Amino acid sequence: MAKYSNYLFKLDLLILSVLKHKDMYGYELSKLISDKTHGYVVPKHGTMYPIIYKLIEEGYIQSYTVVVNNKARVYYHLEDKGKIYLQQLVEDYDNLVQQINNIVHGEENDDSK
Repeated sequence: MAKYSNYLFKLDLLILSVLKHKDMYGYELSKLISDKTHGYVVPKHGTMYPIIYKLIEEGYIQSYTVVVNNKARVYYHLEDKGKIYLQQLVEDYDNLVQQINNIVHGEENDDSK
């Protein structure tokens, strides 16, 4: 089971979710997350890269280098172990959102009767 956090989402969740569709390099990851969240989540390099390095260390993603126009780009690839971890993160996120919705949207709590 994934670790719980005080945050509604974890940047791990967003990075792995993006990488499940295709391999990407850092700037591309950051830009896509920012674009898909309409600017609500804009990963800063100083925040994103430590998370990426942790994901590599844990074996959830792997990096490889490709030279494009004489520039080396480091791409990230989601590993099978990362797919399992992503599934856990998604389940935890969905459960958290459901419980928050129960409170915010007024679902009755049987304990209060």
